[in-house]
Amino acid sequence: MGFLSRHGLVFFAWLGFSAAALAEDVPPVPVGDREAFEARYLQCILGGLQDDCFVTVFAGHFFSSPGEGAKQIYDSIKAKMRGLRVRKVHALGKEVKADLVDVRTYLLELDKEQGFIGFYVVFRRGGDAWYVYEFAMDQSEDFIRAILGLPTPPAGTAQ
Repeated sequence: MGFLSRHGLVFFAWLGFSAAALAEDVPPVPVGDREAFEARYLQCILGGLQDDCFVTVFAGHFFSSPGEGAKQIYDSIKAKMRGLRVRKVHALGKEVKADLVDVRTYLLELDKEQGFIGFYVVFRRGGDAWYVYEFAMDQSEDFIRAILGLPTPPAGTAQ
């Protein structure tokens, strides 16, 4: 998983449980069809993260509890997206490793020459079912270069 483990600017987003689910020890619900699940979170992104759709989509589907910081992390992602509008989602890859981990990476193209946002979702299989393991979203050049698999340019080189 290369960039997942070595990238210092990765923003792990462990959200998904409602306040009630955080208070209880509720077992996670499998995501079901990963393609349909993917379509739901991508539609949420294209819609500008309206109506807390990320919380709705990801709620209860984490491999392990995201902890009590879920709402703060969601608010942070929403703040990063404030004023930005995603024009197009470019799927960079879907890679299943050992039938245990499914990594999906995307480049979100923003409107009006505002640049890009890198995004990935990792699913993990538990038994016969798949769950959300982690995801991250960041606009930094280092993060975007990492998900694109680009080498780091030598110091002093124009980019």
